[in-house]
This record gives sequence, C-alpha cells and structure tokens, in this order.
Amino acid sequence: MYKEPNSINQYTAPDDQPIADLSFIENAMQRYGRSRINPNVPDVNTDWYKEIMHSASRQQNHSLSITGGDKNTDYSVGVSYFEQQGLLKMKNSYERLNFRGNLDQEVNNWLKVGLNMNLSNGIKYLANDAAWFDAYHAVPILPVYDQENYDDLVSQEIPHPSHYANAQILQYRDIQNPFFDLAYTNHKQDIKKIYAGLYAEISIIPKKLTFKTDYNISWMFLRDRNVGLPFYVSATSNQNRQLSTLTTSRTLQANKYFDNVLTYTDKFGRHNVTAMAGTSYRDEWYDWLQGYAEDVPLQENSWYIGQSRSEDSKTVDDNAERIYGMSYFGRIAYNYGDKYLAYVTLRREGTSKYQQKWGTFPAFGLGWVISEESFFSGINFINYLKFRGGWGRLGNDKIARQDGANTTTPIYIAVDDTKTDGTTTTNTFGYLGWEIVEGTNAGLSARLFDNRLSIESDYYIRDTKDAAIPVLLKLQPGSILKNVGVIRNSGFELAMTWNGQISKDFSYTVGANLSTLKNEVRDLYGQQYLDGGQAEFRQRSQIGEPLLSFYGYKVAGVYQNQAEVDADPIATANGLVPGDLKFADQNNDQVIDDNDKVFLGSYFPDLTYGANLGLRYKNIEFSMNIMGQRGNKILNRKRGEILWTNDTNIDANLANGLWHGEGTSNKYPSAAALRRGWDQNFSNYFLEDGAFWRIQNIQIAYNIKGSKLLGAGMPDARIYLTAEKPLTVFNYNGFSPEVPDGIDRQFYPVPAVYTIGLNLKF
Repeated sequence: MYKEPNSINQYTAPDDQPIADLSFIENAMQRYGRSRINPNVPDVNTDWYKEIMHSASRQQNHSLSITGGDKNTDYSVGVSYFEQQGLLKMKNSYERLNFRGNLDQEVNNWLKVGLNMNLSNGIKYLANDAAWFDAYHAVPILPVYDQENYDDLVSQEIPHPSHYANAQILQYRDIQNPFFDLAYTNHKQDIKKIYAGLYAEISIIPKKLTFKTDYNISWMFLRDRNVGLPFYVSATSNQNRQLSTLTTSRTLQANKYFDNVLTYTDKFGRHNVTAMAGTSYRDEWYDWLQGYAEDVPLQENSWYIGQSRSEDSKTVDDNAERIYGMSYFGRIAYNYGDKYLAYVTLRREGTSKYQQKWGTFPAFGLGWVISEESFFSGINFINYLKFRGGWGRLGNDKIARQDGANTTTPIYIAVDDTKTDGTTTTNTFGYLGWEIVEGTNAGLSARLFDNRLSIESDYYIRDTKDAAIPVLLKLQPGSILKNVGVIRNSGFELAMTWNGQISKDFSYTVGANLSTLKNEVRDLYGQQYLDGGQAEFRQRSQIGEPLLSFYGYKVAGVYQNQAEVDADPIATANGLVPGDLKFADQNNDQVIDDNDKVFLGSYFPDLTYGANLGLRYKNIEFSMNIMGQRGNKILNRKRGEILWTNDTNIDANLANGLWHGEGTSNKYPSAAALRRGWDQNFSNYFLEDGAFWRIQNIQIAYNIKGSKLLGAGMPDARIYLTAEKPLTVFNYNGFSPEVPDGIDRQFYPVPAVYTIGLNLKF
C-alpha cells in the first residue's frame, strides 16, 4: 500500500543530516513556533495529500430508456446524466448529458433499414496534475496558510496577495505549496459530440445472399480554456505570477465512414460455406486553433483573447489534418460437418497518410473439432474439444508519416580576410510507412463434465515488423525514424470457467485466467543498441532484451563503516564514505564505469492474471472480480527529482529506511548520500517492484420480479451495491502500480468507487 511522504513526527534526523536541512527547521520554528510534543521541531506537521484531496468525491449516473415497436419496427430512445467530482480541492469535475435514439424497420421481406443517433454535451474542469508532484515534494514543516505573510503583503498594497504559505520564506528554493497549483488554475473544457448512422440491409437471395451498407458520421467540438490567475507570494520570490495568463483553443473533428459488405452463406450436405466481400471508406479530419494572451481581466465572462490588455503577449497557432482511407477485403470460411474448419481473409488497405499508400494483409486459420470424430465417442467426460491455429498480418497506420527535416543554415567564413557568406545544408528527412503486425497462434477450446468446465488456451507470437525505430545518422549527430525494426511479443493465455448448480435456487460460477508476455527486440537494423529515456534515467533497447529496458548499475549494498570503505579500491578511488551505495563490479576490474551497467528490468509485466466468482440464490446475486500482474519494474521518478532540487521532501518509506549508522540499512543510502553524484547514478535503487493484485469489482444485487402492491402489478426492479477497485495490494511507493510506461513522476490516484443503484423496468 502507498506510504505517504515523511511526517516530521515520524522521523528523527540522522547524524549526517545536511546543515541546510537543519537551518530550514530552525527557520520554521522561528516563524511558526515549536511543537509542544517535541520542542526540537516546528509546530507544523502538514499532511499535504490530506490537505489537497477530498476525503470522498461524489459521483452520480442516471438513465431513462424507452423501447417499443411491433413485428416490423423496433425503436428505443434514452437520456442519461453523469456527474463526477474530482479528487482535488479545486474546480475539478465532469458533467455530461447524453441523448440517444435507435430505429430499425423491416420495410418488406427483402429490405431492412435503420438509423441511430447519439448527442452528448459535457463540461469538464481539469485537475492541475502538477499538484500531485508538488504535494509529494512539499515539506511538512510548511503550513497551508501564512496569515503573517498575507498581512505584510496587504500592508504594502501589493496586488493579488496570496494567503498560502511559501517555502521560500524558510529559505527553500521553491514555493513548494501545491495550493498555488490548485487555487490559481481554472481549466475548463466544453465538449459536444454528435454521432449519427444509418444502414440498409437487402436480402438478395433469402437466407443465402445479403448486402449491407452502413454510413456513419461523427463530429466533436471542443473548446478548451486554461486560465492562470495572478498571485504574489513575496517581494523576493521568482515565482510570483503578476499577470493572468490565458490559453484557449478550438478543436473540430469530423469523421465519416462508409462500409459495404456482401455476404453469401450456403450449405451442401455436410459442407458449409460463408463468403464475404466488401469495402470500407473513411474520411478523418480535424482543425485546431489556439491563442495565448496575458493580463486578461479576472472576471470569468472576460476570459477571451480580445479582452487582454497586453497586445505584445498575444500569440496564435493552428494546425489541421485530413486523412483518407480505403479498404477492400474478403473472407471465405468453410467447415465440414462442424468438424473440419478453415478460413482465409485478405485485406488491401490504403491510406493517404503515407507515400506507400497501399498494404496487403492476408490471414488464414484451421480448426479441428476432434470431439466430433467417431473414435472420440467413448470419452464421455469431454463434451467438446477443438484444436485451432492461424497466421495473419495486420497493418498499423498510427505512426507518424515522416521524420527529420531538410535544413539550410547560414554560415560566415573569412576568405582573404574578407567576411564571406555561405550556407550549409542538412538532409535528414525521410518518409515512414505501414508497420506490419504478423501473428501466429495455436490453441484449443474445450468443454468438459457435462459442459460445466470450459477451457480456452492459446500460445501466440506477434512480430511487429517494419517498426519505426531511430537509426543513427552517418557523418552527423542525431537519428531519424525508419521502418526497419522488429519487435516480438509472445506468450501463453489460459482461461477456465466452472459453472455449477447445487439446487434449483442456488447456482455459482468460478473462473480464472492468466497470460504471460515475453517482449523482445529482434532487429535494430544492424545497430548494437538504441538508448531511450533521459540520460539520468537510461533505458536501452538491445537485441534479445525487452524494448526500452531500464539500464544502469546494480546496487550490491551500502558501505557500512570506514573499514569497509578502506578495503575497497573502488570506494577509495571515488572518495566514498559510509552510507554511500555500493555498485556491483560486473567485470571485476576494480573500476565502476559503463562496462558495469546491466539491464535492470522492464516495465512490461511478464504475468497478468485474474479470477471471478458469481453466486446466485433465488433473487440474490453476488459477483466479484480480481486481477493482478507481476514481473514489471517501475521507475520511481519522484525520488530522482533530488538530482535537480535537493531541498524537497521525500516519502516516508525512504526517510525511515535511510542509512544512519552501521547495520541500519543495506538498501537505502544516507541522507547526505542522496545529494552526492555517486549515489545519483542511475541504478536499481530508483526501481521498484510493480507487482500488485486488486479486487476490481464487487457487486451484490436483489431482483424483484412479478410483485404486486394492493393488487396492482409492480415494475421489475433490481437493487444493487457495487464497489469498484475497493482494494489494491502492492509494495510500490506510489499512488498506483499501474503506470503505463513504467515511469512515475506524477500520477493521478485511482479512487475506489462505491455505488448504490436501482433499475426499474416498466
């Protein structure tokens, strides 16, 4: 579970605490007084996460649907309202109103048509995520408010004085207080979406040949307005915001899709054939315009670029893109007596995005239902068993269309003591194209014990070929993306479900699943490796290793005493002292250098798993789902911030685990070592285990059907209580172990959501 940043009442400063830190404490005691409990610390002990977050946030979701029709017509209309309050103590919320409608009409025995529409209007006030970062690093000896400072600013008639405390008054470098992120930010989005679609389905040969055409269109209108309000913290602060700032943008997206599919199905004795051919057209377009200005009035109805009193600050930017796509596809599926199965598909994909417009992507698969064989009839406990396998290719057009640039740079040289103008030209431009995902899989499906146990199992290999990777330029620094890499993902997937019936009133379901993953770089276009991430927190891609693996020194412990330091040539050569980290000398040459760096782990989990339980007794239902993962590493980037700002707070796990004398820690260095360059070298000290397991969802429900009140029929009802993500168990020192790229610098916490609900059906 997450450990909050250090509280001063939980931590006694070690003997090697830097003098600067002690001076901050002295300054805080002089300004805010001494604690009555411990007179050696200030009378302030701020829990910043508790201060910036609501103890609970409200969420509500209401919907009303009406359905009806006759033998030829089906219709439904609905309206829903959703509202959610954010976690932070600022204007942080989301509200959405949604309308939808569907109509399906059988015009006659060969034509069916339909249409649907969805309209939504949302208003979102976005959180300022910088508050999480600042709350982590804010020192607990700083209060939220500083009335003395505010009164002083007011007496000087300073404009926009702030009530909030400023750590710079205690001689820290930054203001630290996260309420400057919360109170002086107003980030609003107005989001309007329209979706409409219609279709027609024609039965050309009844029950054999059909044609279906679909046309869908969607619009999204987004107005984004981000206002930074002015504030003044002190005359000496370099972080006063003396003028308001406004960044506003308009985004319009319009997407059109037109699909046409012809399907033929027939049966000849035990031969079953389904053939399909079709086309798919897409037109995706967006237009974006952004403006910036300073010194806008503070009234919300004046937050527009034209209201700015600073003409010189006004800037504008815009962008637009339109992409067309066309696909031709076909599929033939055949089975003989539901025993032998085969299919072949072929897609021809085109896009205006790339110079190489078209890609061809085939696939095929085979299946054998062995349980239909006559020799299998004696195996009674297996009701169904199918072996299957397949191979196929898919195209990925989500990468950039190009990389690099053609540049011309003016230069000046002296020729016969005369200044002469010239230019140098650099050409690093290159087009990109389709990435190809090629997959092979083999598996089985089975049902056993009177169909109570079902099993799905697969082994897969997926190679991303022509992956866009950086390629080092020749005769000049830098790199350019090219479609030349190969990345492989392979693994095993297994899912099992058991359904049981104990009595007429009591039934249950138990399920479990797991999936393994091995991510591996297969080809780097002849390059030995590719470095990624920041230089201070290196990631490396190398053949045979996972993509962007963490790469650095491996910690072998902490130097415990001077005798250990004196006995180690590496320690004496680098001027180390007790409390410094000890790095593993991988090649035993008595020198720590780049040759001792190793792969320290990957952010890819090598195992994910889950389980579910369902119980039903008469009208009562219970369900629970859990999930988890293991094998991945997380870079606790927040701890690495000390490389640039060494006077901020640290989390409690680190503070309480710091080395402060022989035998006190062989994992964490001393407080002084945190600030030394040797210990700031990237190593697995900065990495933590990303394993976790979570109760994803629990629900208990009671169903009421066919009830009467005073002789009148009552609507069917379902009353339920739901807990989403009520428990997550992990050891990582952060809000959540689910960090998509494995690098946690500031991360919005995942809240538990408890819901009580009522469904009525009239």
